[in-house]
Amino acid sequence: MKTAILYVSKHHGNTKRLVDAIAAAHDDVDLIDVTALGKDETPDLSDYRLIGLASGIYYSEFDRALTRVAANALTQGDMVFALMTYGSQNKWYGKDLDSICRMKQAVLLRIYGCPGWDTWGPFKIGGGVAKGHPTDEEVQGALAFYDQLVEDYGEPIEVEFQKRAKRRAQEAQIHRGGLLMLIKRTVNKIFNKFTR
Repeated sequence: MKTAILYVSKHHGNTKRLVDAIAAAHDDVDLIDVTALGKDETPDLSDYRLIGLASGIYYSEFDRALTRVAANALTQGDMVFALMTYGSQNKWYGKDLDSICRMKQAVLLRIYGCPGWDTWGPFKIGGGVAKGHPTDEEVQGALAFYDQLVEDYGEPIEVEFQKRAKRRAQEAQIHRGGLLMLIKRTVNKIFNKFTR
């Protein structure tokens, strides 16, 4: 399944280990490092069946650059999953991505999270929290999460993608000319129907 994973992995490469494992196991997965994009650059995700958003958790949220790009790149009907690493677990992690997906009318299917070594602020003094994470088992857990996601949703995602591609192609062929032209065409159709 053609997949794009947009990711940010700043400090210890915790999140990068997860996305690298998925990309290494699947040739059809493209990784997009959000930090390598220009400030106003938004990747074109229209050819991807599945879109991943991956980040460490910073101040209880996904990385702000990632959420900004997601808010600009996602479109109606996109199928999205998320990967995250964190110093300590919280049930509210991922709510910011859920809000963006709802706003863009995209579908957030599932989120995978695991601990990641965190040496931010006061944690640095004691050597950080979650040292040694993500473990090899947690990295394999991310890969298993992705494989299960594709197995569970692969066929419906492909069907929906083909429907959206067909609709986009039809919309591109129709020159609408704005709201005023649409109203005029509608009035003309109604008038012609009743005058025949």
